[in-house]
Amino acid sequence: MGIVREFGAVGDGRGDDAEAIQHANSQGYRVLHFAPGTYRITQSIEVRLAKRGQLSIDGSGGSAKVVMAGPGPAFDWWV
Repeated sequence: MGIVREFGAVGDGRGDDAEAIQHANSQGYRVLHFAPGTYRITQSIEVRLAKRGQLSIDGSGGSAKVVMAGPGPAFDWWV
């Protein structure tokens, strides 16, 4: 399980967590875990399913959210 905070995401709703989330995603974990908080991103997180296989996103029972503060989708799913 990739815990996005272990890759530098803060989840305070102010800083840009995109780079940290993308880095956690690029490690190939089957699950990305978001601890409670608001994760602000300014660029899409690319998820390349053909390369990595499945991905589940765990949001701590609804107490975590990803807010897109830039253009495009928050998660860009490539098949």
